[in-house]
Amino acid sequence: MTKLDIDRIFDKDGLLEQHFPSYEYREGQLLMADLVRESYEKGAVAAIEAGTGIGKSFAYLAVALYYAMQSPDERTVIATSTINLQRQLFEKDIPMLFSFLGMNCKIALAVGRGNYVCINRFVQTREEASLLSQDPNSELYQVGQWIKQTDSGLFADVPFRLSSELRSEVCCDGDLCPNHQCAYFRECFFFKAKAKAKEAKIVVSNHHLLFTDAQSRYLNGVDYDEEMILPPYNRLIIDEAHNIETNATEYFTDEYDSQEMLRQITRIQRGGRYSSKSLLEQLGEYSTEPDLIDRMQDDIHLLMQEVGTLDQYLLGVFQKNEFQPVLIKQEHQGRLGEFVQAAIKVSQASGRLAAKINTFLEHNKAPEELDSKVNELKVRGTRIALMSEVLAKFCNFPLWQDEVHWFNAEANRTSKSVQVRITPLSIAPLLVDAVFSKLQTVICTSATLDLNDDFAFWGTRVGLPYDEERPFLKGAFLSPFDYPNRVMLLTPSDAPLPAKDIEEGYVQYLCSAIFDAVLSSGGGALVLFTSYAMLKRVKAALEQKFEMEHLTLLAQGEMDRYTLLSTFIAEKDSTLFATSSFWEGVDAPGDTLRLVIIAKLPFTVPSDPVFKARCEAIDKAGGSGFYQLALQSATMKLKQGFGRLLRSTSDRGVVLILDSRVVSKNYGVYMLRALPESYHPETVREGICDKIENFLYG
Repeated sequence: MTKLDIDRIFDKDGLLEQHFPSYEYREGQLLMADLVRESYEKGAVAAIEAGTGIGKSFAYLAVALYYAMQSPDERTVIATSTINLQRQLFEKDIPMLFSFLGMNCKIALAVGRGNYVCINRFVQTREEASLLSQDPNSELYQVGQWIKQTDSGLFADVPFRLSSELRSEVCCDGDLCPNHQCAYFRECFFFKAKAKAKEAKIVVSNHHLLFTDAQSRYLNGVDYDEEMILPPYNRLIIDEAHNIETNATEYFTDEYDSQEMLRQITRIQRGGRYSSKSLLEQLGEYSTEPDLIDRMQDDIHLLMQEVGTLDQYLLGVFQKNEFQPVLIKQEHQGRLGEFVQAAIKVSQASGRLAAKINTFLEHNKAPEELDSKVNELKVRGTRIALMSEVLAKFCNFPLWQDEVHWFNAEANRTSKSVQVRITPLSIAPLLVDAVFSKLQTVICTSATLDLNDDFAFWGTRVGLPYDEERPFLKGAFLSPFDYPNRVMLLTPSDAPLPAKDIEEGYVQYLCSAIFDAVLSSGGGALVLFTSYAMLKRVKAALEQKFEMEHLTLLAQGEMDRYTLLSTFIAEKDSTLFATSSFWEGVDAPGDTLRLVIIAKLPFTVPSDPVFKARCEAIDKAGGSGFYQLALQSATMKLKQGFGRLLRSTSDRGVVLILDSRVVSKNYGVYMLRALPESYHPETVREGICDKIENFLYG
C-alpha cells in the first residue's frame, strides 16, 4: 500500500471527507493509518496510542481492508476488550468505512461459543421439562419462540432477561458438543458463525476469545496457519490494548472453585428444574454392574463432605482476613498443614469418583439416543478431575515456580464461593511465546498506552520489544480536542486524605462535595468510585437529596451495564454512580456528560494478591513496586477515567478529582502530567461550585 493511498483516504478532500458529511480531517488519524500500513509492510509489532477523537478504528480498518483484498491468504483478527466496541466495529464502523471507500470484503463476528444457544441442548431440555415448555409464561417457552426468529442465536440478542440457570442448560458447550454427528448441525448458530469466520478476511473478536485461542494453540502446539478456536490468521490488531496484561492473566490462571465443583457433582447426582432425573438415574438402568451406582453415590457423598471441609477451612482463613483475597508465599507453606490435608482429600476423592465414572461408562449399554448423556457424564467427571489437579499442583510445594499462589472468596446473595488459584507472576513470556512471536503483524492500540515514557511501562508488562531483530514501531498521536479551552480540571487541595482512621469525615466530605458539584452542573455527571462499598455508602446518603432536587440518580448494580448506559445517555441531566469497568468504555458525547467526578485515585487495592506479588517481585529485584507498577497502573486508569469527558470537538466539561494526594504528594505531579493539558485553576472545596457554574454556564 503506497503512501498515496493513505493520503487519498484520510487527507483533506480525501475519500472520507467526500463521503462523510460530518468528517473532520485529523492529522493524527492519517499518521496512525500510515504507521499501521508500515507495520503490515514490515511485519512489525506496533504500539500506538491514539488520543480520544483520533478515529483509530478507521485508521486501522482501512489498512486491514486493503491487505485483505490483496491476497487470498490474508486474514486480520481484530480483538477488542469490550463487547460494546466489538459490536460497534462490526455493525457500524466497518460497513460505514466500506461504503465510503467503495471497497468490500467478507467480515465476521467471533464470540465464545458459550454466548450461543445450542439447539440440541434446548430440544433435550424441552423434552425433559415438557410441562414447563408448554407454558407461554415460562422462559423455556419464550426461548423456544426466540430461537425460531433469531438469526444470530446470541444470548445478547434475547429480548428478555434470561436466568443463568436456563442459560447454562442450553448454551453451546464445546465439551458436550457432538459436532458433525449432531442432528441440528446444519442449523447450529455457532457452527454457522464459525463457517462465516472461516470465509471472512476480517474477523472481529474479543480479548476473551483471542487469549482462549492463543492458550489452546500454545498448549497443543498448533500454529496460526491452522484452525483452532479462531480460523487461521496472520495479522492481529488488539484494540483497548491497555487491558492485555489483566485479560491475558485471567486466561492463563489455573483455578479450583468449590461452587463449580459442587455444580458438576450436582449435575451428575441430582435432577434439576428442567430435568426430573439425574444423569446417574438416566444411565443407571443400562449399567451391567448395578452395585457400581451405589459405590459412586458413596464417592459423591464423600467428595461433597471433603469439599465442605476444605470450604470451612478456607472460609475461616477469609474471616480472619475480612474476606479479602490471601496471597500464599513460600514462607507460609509450613502453616498450611490443615489446608494440604483437606485439599489432598478433595483431590483423592474426586480422583476416585472420576475413575468410577470411567468404569461405569465402560460397562454401560445405554442406547444411542442417550449418547449425549453418556458424553455429559464423561465431561462432568473430567472437569471434576481437572479442578482437583489444580489442588494437587498447589500442594506440591517443591515444584512451585514463578507463579502467584492465592486463595479467593466471592460472596453473592445466597452463598460464598472459594477459589484456589495459580497465576503466572509475569504474563510477558507467555504473550511473546503464544502471540507476538507467532504472527506476521501485531498492532496494539488504545487511547491510553503511553505514560510519556515511550511505552516503556506498558511494553515491560507485556514483553515488548522481545527481539532486536523484529521491528517494534511506536507512535503516540494526541487528541485533536481543545482541552485547554474545553476542559476544566479541579483538584481541591483541602480534600482529606482517603485514610481509614478519618473515614467518617472523609465520607461526609465526599457526599457533600459530590452533591454540590452535581447541583452546580445540573446533573449530566459520571461519578467514578474505586470501591463498590463506597459507592453504595455515598448513594444511600445522597438518594433523598437527589430526589428532593428532582435529579435522576442511577447506580451500577441496579440494572445491566447496557441498560444503565442507555438510560444515562437518554436522560440528559441524570447522574451515574459507577465503579471499575465504567472507568472505560463509557461513550456519552454531547451535553449528557459535562461533569466527571473521580472520588479517589484508582490505585489497585494492596490486598490484590497477584498485584501484590508482582510489586514484591520488582522490589526484590532492586526496583520499586510502587513507582514501577502501582503508580503507573493507577495513572493509566486515571487517564481512562479522565477520557470519559470529551467525546467530540463540541463537548465541554469539568473533571473534579476529590483526592488531595494528586496535589499533596510528589507523585501527583507525574499523574497530572500524563493527562491532556487542561485549564487547571487552583481551588479549595469552597470554590468548586462557583468555578463549575462559571465554566459551564457563565
